[in-house]
Formats: sequence, structure tokens, C-alpha cells
Amino acid sequence: MMGRPEMNKPNLKTTLASIRDQRATLAKVRAEAEDLDDYLAAIEARARDSGERIPMAVVHDRSRGARKTAYVHS
Repeated sequence: MMGRPEMNKPNLKTTLASIRDQRATLAKVRAEAEDLDDYLAAIEARARDSGERIPMAVVHDRSRGARKTAYVHS
């Protein structure tokens, strides 16, 4: 019979630990998304200030480089 597992102390601790881990992972993803959004805003502002058009390939290369360094430091 499939159903909810009993919520005894060991199961509760395991479930709470899993929730804690998932929240920590979510916080890291949110922080990375904010960093990428800030980086994109800076690139767009620089492009507006210079009056030049930045090709999308350059934007992708720069953001890919920023992501790679973010993973190295984590």
C-alpha cells in the first residue's frame, strides 16, 4: 500500500534536512541569477553610454565567462 511515510523522529529529521538542502540550493541559484542580471544590466548600460551596438555573440561570451568563474569560486 502506497501512502505517506510515518512521521517518526528519524523520518522527520531526514525530511527537514532535505528541505534545508533544497532551500540552500535555491538560495545559490537565486544569487547567481541576480549576479547574471546585474552583469547584463551593466553591459546594457555600457552599450547605451558608448552608443555602439554590442553583438549578441560578445554578450554570450562575456556571460559564459562570468558563469564559469562563479562555479569555480562556489
